[in-house]
Amino acid sequence: MTAMREQAIELVKRMPEDKIYYLLNILENIEELVISQNSVEKTDAQTAYEELQKYRKPGVKERNYKEELYVALEEKYADIN
Repeated sequence: MTAMREQAIELVKRMPEDKIYYLLNILENIEELVISQNSVEKTDAQTAYEELQKYRKPGVKERNYKEELYVALEEKYADIN
């Protein structure tokens, strides 16, 4: 038995009986979540998206979005004054 499993068992042993119900409920929900994540099959769209992501290039240029916004707003509203 692993150390984590032993630690979990010790925690359960120290728990009051009335709280074990909640622990069981949580563990069952986690088990269902893990099972559902493992059994989900990918759709054609998801597979196609993953294929496209393989060919995606990272952005080369660092962008200063605040400066770009400032310049665009200055150009747009320059003649208001």
